[in-house]
Amino acid sequence: MRKTPQSHKPRRPDPTREIISIGTINVDQLLGPVDHWPDRGTETVYPDYEMRVGGGGGIFGAALMALGAHQRMVVNIGDDEMGQWLKSQFGPLADHWHHSKAVTSVTIGLTHSDKERTFLSNEGHSALFDADMARAMLKHAELKGAIALLVGNFLMPRLVPDCTRLLGELRDAEAIVALDTAWPTGGWTDTVQDHLQNWLPLVDILLINEVEAAGLLGITIDDFTANVDAHMRAISPKLAPNGIVIVKRGSQGASACQNDHVLHAAPTEKINVIDTVGAGDCFNAGFLLAFQHGVELANCLHVGIEVAGKAIASHPRRYPALHDLNSRIRALLEQPHHPASDQITFDQVENA
Repeated sequence: MRKTPQSHKPRRPDPTREIISIGTINVDQLLGPVDHWPDRGTETVYPDYEMRVGGGGGIFGAALMALGAHQRMVVNIGDDEMGQWLKSQFGPLADHWHHSKAVTSVTIGLTHSDKERTFLSNEGHSALFDADMARAMLKHAELKGAIALLVGNFLMPRLVPDCTRLLGELRDAEAIVALDTAWPTGGWTDTVQDHLQNWLPLVDILLINEVEAAGLLGITIDDFTANVDAHMRAISPKLAPNGIVIVKRGSQGASACQNDHVLHAAPTEKINVIDTVGAGDCFNAGFLLAFQHGVELANCLHVGIEVAGKAIASHPRRYPALHDLNSRIRALLEQPHHPASDQITFDQVENA
């Protein structure tokens, strides 16, 4: 097993580098509202339907594209018409994607009147993604100062065994490593926890939601929400030195912890929630783009909340561009990039 270095050389997010996503992309087909399961052998017609890009990497990439970010998507697609449709949504960003000889992964999202969703998915191409595919797509990437997000690891079973080594390679190349585990399909088993014991010391920014935070700690969601600060402080030492824990908290906003310092950010206005699918991935896009720009940590949280809030209030789904954001958030992202000597490091992030 790769050992984590005892010393920690500060690394700077470079706004001229790419934000890189390594993860899942699939086709989402949303249908509903389904409030009563139909009888077998019958046909039922529903009023709402939408087909759009899905998967943690896909939604993250779509949100960054709308924001005009400089990015690279490290994903694979199936060798079929659905795979070609996914490519068509991203233009030149898709030129280097890996084509796997499999059907494209599709998720059927059954929507319900109470805003909940039920998902049915096939394995498809996502089950074939591995670290060697990622390495090939990263071959010409400038990794020093880039932000590299791994998202949905447990949905890519061939990636999992080599994930520790891949994370280590990204760190050795002086990328800033971010991780969004998403929910493990089999739950927080001992095997999952063992993998995380190897991964987290190589992670600079952990982006999870409250349920995932509770699962990581082996506690209930009620226990987590009863003492958010203490539980975030319990996660923080598991990361690389001076790493940042981000917990996405739905209508409550989001919280951050670096070392013992915890801060919280709430939405500044009421969000008319229409469709929460991908809210966390949209938050990731806003947060990491702001972090890349050298925005202080509390405002990074606000940017993530703003981007996610705009997305989940749209129907059909529309990811916000810079001009869609409120003036204060827009100003943070439109300000000139910091020169390299002034960029924040993990030792300098403000924790007001």
